Amino acid sequence: MADASESNTKRKFDLDSMTAQELTALIEAAQAKRSEKQEEARSALIEEFRSKAAQLGLQLEELMPGGVPSAPAPTRRTRRDAGGSVPVRFRGPNGETWSGRGRMPKWLTAMEAQGRKRDDFRV
Repeated sequence: MADASESNTKRKFDLDSMTAQELTALIEAAQAKRSEKQEEARSALIEEFRSKAAQLGLQLEELMPGGVPSAPAPTRRTRRDAGGSVPVRFRGPNGETWSGRGRMPKWLTAMEAQGRKRDDFRV
């Protein structure tokens, strides 16, 4: 026989009958509750460490020279070529240039509209 709380959950959330908006609201509520529980667990763990440090006559901050860690900041790796110049790949009839990155320049759009090929302007 299934656990009572498990069957209760299945009756409470019949995912097949829920609309997309209801599912989105459910997901957001679940993510918020998960974040709340993680923060509670983190705070409880830090308090436990403080208590154990106090039993030894120390302060938690003494044991952790960088201080008590806060929530980790998201990190992004920088590109190796960030900030560098990009070589010119296309040159227009009046000396305009384009690296091939980003939005296509108007001069090249106009030339393609006239029937010219992009490769005609490749450097």
